[in-house]
Amino acid sequence: MTSLALKIKAGGATASAAVIDAMGYWEPFLAFGVVEGTAIKTRDSEDGAMLSAGINLSLSSGVLTPSDKSTVPYERVVVDGRTPEDVSEGILKDIVEKSKGKGRENIGVITIVGFSGVGKGTTVAKLKSSLVSLRSDTNPDRVLCWSNGNIFRSLTVLTSLYMQSKNLKNVEEVISGEGSEELKKELMGCLSFEINDSTGEFDTHIVGFGVDYWVKDIETTVLKGPLVSGKIPTVARSTQGEVVKFVCAAVKKLTTVSNFDVIVEGRAETVDYVESDYRYEMVMEDDGVIGVRRAAQRVAGAVGDVEEKGDEEVLEMLKKVVGEIA
Repeated sequence: MTSLALKIKAGGATASAAVIDAMGYWEPFLAFGVVEGTAIKTRDSEDGAMLSAGINLSLSSGVLTPSDKSTVPYERVVVDGRTPEDVSEGILKDIVEKSKGKGRENIGVITIVGFSGVGKGTTVAKLKSSLVSLRSDTNPDRVLCWSNGNIFRSLTVLTSLYMQSKNLKNVEEVISGEGSEELKKELMGCLSFEINDSTGEFDTHIVGFGVDYWVKDIETTVLKGPLVSGKIPTVARSTQGEVVKFVCAAVKKLTTVSNFDVIVEGRAETVDYVESDYRYEMVMEDDGVIGVRRAAQRVAGAVGDVEEKGDEEVLEMLKKVVGEIA
C-alpha cells in the first residue's frame, strides 16, 4: 500500500485525494472546505458577472455579433467521483467518435468550460497527452493548450504604456471612456500571432509604444509586473470581444493552416464564441465537494517535506496546516 507521504509527494489530484481520504472525517477540515467552497462560488459569480458584462459591451459596440456565438452545444461531463484520467478518457472517446469520417489530419479545436474547482486544468493536461497519440505524426509540439490570460496581460501592458506616454492615471476612463474604442483598435493592432523566427514556434508578438516583445519571453516577468498589477480586471472587462476575436483568428491559423490541435479552456461566457465541433462542459453536481478539494489542494501544498515520515506523523502535520491556514 502506498504511504500517505508518497501520495502527497506525487502532487496534483493524487495528493488532494490523499488529504481528503486522511481527513475527510475531521470537522475542522470539513469546515475549512465549506469556507473555501463559499469563496470559490463568490469568486465564480463575480467573474461570471464581469465576463458577461464585457461580452454585452462587445455586442453593443458591434465588436461581436450574436451570430459569432457557436451553435454547437456542449456535451455535459459530470466529474463527481471520477479521476482526471477517467474524465479525460471519456472526452477523448467522444472526440474519436465524432471525428470519424471527417478526413482531417488533425482534430482541430476542442473547447472545455466549467467553474472553478471541477478539475479543468488537470483534465486538460491529461487530454493533451492523449491527443498526441491520435496524431499521425505523434508530435507533442503540435498539441497546444490555449489560455486567454496572457492576451489580457499583453493588452494591459500596452494600456499602461499608453497611459505613461500621455501622463494618464485613471485606467477605467482610458479603456472605457471617450475615445476608448479607437484606442482598443490601436492596442489590438500592436498584437499579432505568428512564428518567432528565433524559436521556430508560434507566439504572440507585442510591438508598439516603444516595446518589441514575444509573450513567451516575458510571461513570468513583464506580464506579471507593475505594468499589469491592479489594472488587468478593468482592461479585461472592456476588451472581452477584442480578445475573443484575436483568439478565434489565432486558433484558426494553428488548426487549419498548420494542422495543430488546440484545447481552449475557460469560462463559457467567452469560450461560447470560439468555434469548435468538440465542446465539453465539466460540471460537479455535488458542489460541496469543490470546497473540500480546494481545501485539500491548499493543505497538500503547504504541508512541507513529508518524505520518509509515517502516516500518523504526516496526518498530524496536515492537521497542523489546517489550524494555521483555515
